[in-house]
Amino acid sequence: MRLSLPVLVSAFVAGSICAQENWPRFRGVDGRGVSEAKLPEEIGKQNLRWSARLPGPGSSSPVIWGDSLFVTGEDRKKGKVTLTCLDAISGKKRWAKSLDVGEYHLHRYNNTAAASPAVNEDMVVVCWYSAKKESAMMSAYDHEGNSLWIHEIGSGKSQHGLNIHPEIHGDKILVCHLHMNVGYVGAVGAKDGKSLWKTEFPGGKTSYVTPLVRELPDGGKEVVVASQSIGVVGLDLKDGKVRWEISGSMKQRTIVSPINVLAGSNSQDVQIAVGCKSGVYFTVRPPAKAGGEAKIVWRMKGNTPYVPTPVSDGKMFYSVSDGGMLVALDASSGEKRWEEKLMANFYASPLIVGGRLICLSREGELIVAEIGASYKEISRVSLELGEGIEWADVTPAVAHDRLYVRIGARLDCFGEK
Repeated sequence: MRLSLPVLVSAFVAGSICAQENWPRFRGVDGRGVSEAKLPEEIGKQNLRWSARLPGPGSSSPVIWGDSLFVTGEDRKKGKVTLTCLDAISGKKRWAKSLDVGEYHLHRYNNTAAASPAVNEDMVVVCWYSAKKESAMMSAYDHEGNSLWIHEIGSGKSQHGLNIHPEIHGDKILVCHLHMNVGYVGAVGAKDGKSLWKTEFPGGKTSYVTPLVRELPDGGKEVVVASQSIGVVGLDLKDGKVRWEISGSMKQRTIVSPINVLAGSNSQDVQIAVGCKSGVYFTVRPPAKAGGEAKIVWRMKGNTPYVPTPVSDGKMFYSVSDGGMLVALDASSGEKRWEEKLMANFYASPLIVGGRLICLSREGELIVAEIGASYKEISRVSLELGEGIEWADVTPAVAHDRLYVRIGARLDCFGEK
């Protein structure tokens, strides 16, 4: 059947709108941190659409599917983590589900509601730690809040506490469970929560990366992860078999998630950027076939990120270091174009929204800037952290031409009124 031009245009527009209404995982679609949403030039109180109180603070990012927004919060004294569903348009609470996490060792900057959920059209999943079972868990709910299943991820020792960001891809949910004494990357069935495959790796320094799924030239797909114990690895999405690896490339803990820095460009080339603590950050060109040699293309020299995952529009790559140095590189060659000191500290990852860079500092400053050939700051607004909130560390979410910013136990929604 041949489709008419109006029908094709309508289908394309509908697909574009759908993508703009969904922010399905940490840093959005494919973890890119890029959106074509239209936001106000200056974001502040003048375009605050709503502000909602959450059951507790946390450093997990919101995720969005259509008009449903999901976010977690902790009650440390009661040993509870609550998954809350809000109406993304009005901010009104729809439902909340409580998880019994108990008490366990945490770094002072970590918390029991640190893992961002993941969502698709059918379900939302969230990872958490059960102190009673001494095991990481994953719970699944439908969009109405009905429990679908609970999956036991397994035990794991970490200096800083649990933080597993799941990735839903088709009928599989991917988890990166790489800790000090045990390690595996696995796929869980979205329908029933049963393990589909596990690829085990040696223990080492904990990895907090979110898996990256990418298309292969032969129509297949692979999962890319990184950690100190394994370096950088590409696994076949079907069965978890190792397709390629660069071992010994990571010396410390990995937090920045893998991204394809050339996504969004017309290039057929693929360069996956990864890094770890202590100044290591580079891009990898995966082999065309399993068993081939992966090659390092370029390395970043100085002001490398440790916590904030960089962002790229496919042509230019932007990295914000924890100490606030913004560096712009050519995405293909890694050649430095310019750098800018932002005079703030950062854990939240930068985003590119409507061609503009958006950064949230730990001090609670929301920065909007023009980027490209140079840096031009448009606005810098100080958000109120609130009582008992020391830092603003959560990467915002974007959908419906709105920016969703989490500050402790508060979620603010900004957009044109």
